[in-house]
Amino acid sequence: MATFFERLRRCVSPDKSFACLTALFCPVVLTFVGLVVLSSASLSFYRNESLFSKQLYWFLISLFFLLIGAFVDLNFIRKHISKVLIAFFVLLVLVLIPGIGHSVNGSRRWLLIFGMNLQVSEFVKIVLILWLADYVSLVGREVKSFFKGFFKPFLVAVCISGLVLLEPDYGTAILLGGIAISLLFLYGSKVLYIGGSLVVALISVSILIFFNPVRMRRVMAFIDVDANRLGGAYQLWQGILGFVSGGLWGSGVGNGKQQLVYLPEAHTDFILPILGEEFGSIAVVFVLILYFVFFIVCIVHGMRIKSTYYSAVSCGIALLVAYQVVMNVGVVSGLLPTKGIVLPFISYGRSNLLAMYFMLGILLNCFLFNQDLPSEIE
Repeated sequence: MATFFERLRRCVSPDKSFACLTALFCPVVLTFVGLVVLSSASLSFYRNESLFSKQLYWFLISLFFLLIGAFVDLNFIRKHISKVLIAFFVLLVLVLIPGIGHSVNGSRRWLLIFGMNLQVSEFVKIVLILWLADYVSLVGREVKSFFKGFFKPFLVAVCISGLVLLEPDYGTAILLGGIAISLLFLYGSKVLYIGGSLVVALISVSILIFFNPVRMRRVMAFIDVDANRLGGAYQLWQGILGFVSGGLWGSGVGNGKQQLVYLPEAHTDFILPILGEEFGSIAVVFVLILYFVFFIVCIVHGMRIKSTYYSAVSCGIALLVAYQVVMNVGVVSGLLPTKGIVLPFISYGRSNLLAMYFMLGILLNCFLFNQDLPSEIE
């Protein structure tokens, strides 16, 4: 086993340094942007408690999680990832049990762990990515087969997503399914299987939404926002007003009106309209550019890694961040129906911030120490 200093000596490549610095720089800048916006968005909620100070505290803790992810032995995790996945499956079941799982706004998504209410589904994202990366590396060329290469990993992803769906958390369930399908496609699964699974998923989600009155109202409000601006589309309407009133340069820090009382969940799912109102469209574009640069650098560098396992881990994390951004921006801009997906590194939230920085650490781990390692079973 390589010593700590031997591992560090592998990091001197300029290519590695650029990828790692970019992968670290973009999220940290995004987090500081979020802290600035939260200092204003917190005006509408928790007037006696600062969301800014809480988020800053969890950001500092998340840096510890980043270091753990960056220097943990991924081969050790790989050997035990199936057990970890089973453990998280059990945790997702426990979340659904009244008296054990903690419910907020009608959704049961939290567990009390080490004295903290943590959202298990935030951490199961990286566990699923690590398991899928190990699986596609192990099966090798058999990934093109239906049963072993596609059906088995797809079934695992469906089971995990199904439990998240029961919380209910449609957004995260769709996100997990999307990551699984994307990784299987990137690493060799046949287009026929991928296309078929997408059709099945679309039909299944449509049926679930149709028979769920709350989700159905959201879809109908999404179809006609103007007619439902005082009802089901109120949050979306206020978010759009925030973007419009901010213009190009914004109204200035603390001068926005939406975060006062008008926009629900201004500190979490709908934090981007607050950024747009107070800092303008130019700030929104800047944030989107940071996400785009992060994704391109990570996906390109990830595909260059020789080992299928470390490559799949890197690409899975990059895709996860990208999909969350697309879903959140799509929701707050009215391009997608409203669902609870936060903006990575920016939105307020303990579980998401800790999970994202742990994933970022694992991404740096793959770039720094494992880029040139061949997969053992390829």
